[in-house]
Amino acid sequence: MKKNKISLKMPTGYSKLIHATILALNLFGVVMIISASMSTTSTTQSLMIAGIKEFIFVIISYILMVFVARNFSMKLFGKYFYFILGITAVMLFVPLAFSGVNGAKAWIQLPFMTIQPSEFTKIIVILTVAYTLGDKRGERDKKWWQLLMVPVLFILFAVGVITVLQSDLGSAVVILGIGYLCILVPSNSKLTKTQKWMFGLLLFAFAFLFFIDTPFGFKMIESIFTKIGKPYMLARFQTSADPLHDIYGNSMQIFYGLVSMTKGGWFGLGYGNSLMKYGYIPEANTDFILAIVIEELGIVGFGIIIVGYGILIYNMFKYAFKVKSEKDKIILVGTAAYIMIHFFFNVGGLSAFIPLTGVPLLFISSGGSSRLAIMIAIGLVQNVIARYHREQTLAKQKKVVQQ
Repeated sequence: MKKNKISLKMPTGYSKLIHATILALNLFGVVMIISASMSTTSTTQSLMIAGIKEFIFVIISYILMVFVARNFSMKLFGKYFYFILGITAVMLFVPLAFSGVNGAKAWIQLPFMTIQPSEFTKIIVILTVAYTLGDKRGERDKKWWQLLMVPVLFILFAVGVITVLQSDLGSAVVILGIGYLCILVPSNSKLTKTQKWMFGLLLFAFAFLFFIDTPFGFKMIESIFTKIGKPYMLARFQTSADPLHDIYGNSMQIFYGLVSMTKGGWFGLGYGNSLMKYGYIPEANTDFILAIVIEELGIVGFGIIIVGYGILIYNMFKYAFKVKSEKDKIILVGTAAYIMIHFFFNVGGLSAFIPLTGVPLLFISSGGSSRLAIMIAIGLVQNVIARYHREQTLAKQKKVVQQ
């Protein structure tokens, strides 16, 4: 009897361009993490350990991506849907038992690594919207609020726990954004009016981002965060409004991040030659790694990331217009939104356009949970694309036989 072996071969029909792009971005990320990990106290050994640790996460995340691409089934997900939601909900409470980091209790701290459940919640949100709202045109007996009840309640629950209990505003906003954009995808007539209102609110949200940087907007935010007792969140809004107000305190990271980027120019100071990572930018290999990329590799280095992201997002939207299943469309659009929102909040926070949220730059920043989560999402995308290509091939073969 043959034993089933775990295959590292991608499924037939997968996108080779997306595959090559995520490999390139991951390797680029590992190389930049090694450089960004340099400090006045680092040694060759410590840098090797940092690089090996991140490379191990790349390998594990790659294996998970291939496994998901080959084996994911929406039918199986639906079978255990409420069980998965329950486990996800419980996992969001587990970090509360551990000590916080920078004011947030978002991590499960194990001896060999830390796990951030909110990162994996992003995938569950995409799948929840896909399962509950995708391909539901025939359900005429349900009203719009009945269709939206399960996904919206789950999203609001996750956002509430992550914001209020974990104090991780960045992850909460990303989850809300992903879920919000996913809900705009289904073409159910009962959701059309709600979706129009949601699109209008989305435009309002962008306008609000500009408003909070005004003196009146900041006063309003100050009043809210003072009342709910979140002073560190208030400090982030204050830094966004005026990056120079406290350069030796709350504004230090933003200030030196901006200095780092202005030093890079077109081609940068050269790999490994950043000065700002030597104590000026704490933990430069995580949320602020883009500042180091631009300082060392210049606008060209930033361009590499932009091109990589552009290839991924363009192809996801391209296939979203091609596939017939709304569930598949939501997975593709949701993953594209996942990447775009992370990029927007990371770059926006680094440039002081919006408050700093602690959102990593996907594929590039150090962090096992964020890398594992986005690679699982890419696995879902490849699963959808591979099925689409196989169905197209089968349809062509049937046509030939009929002729």
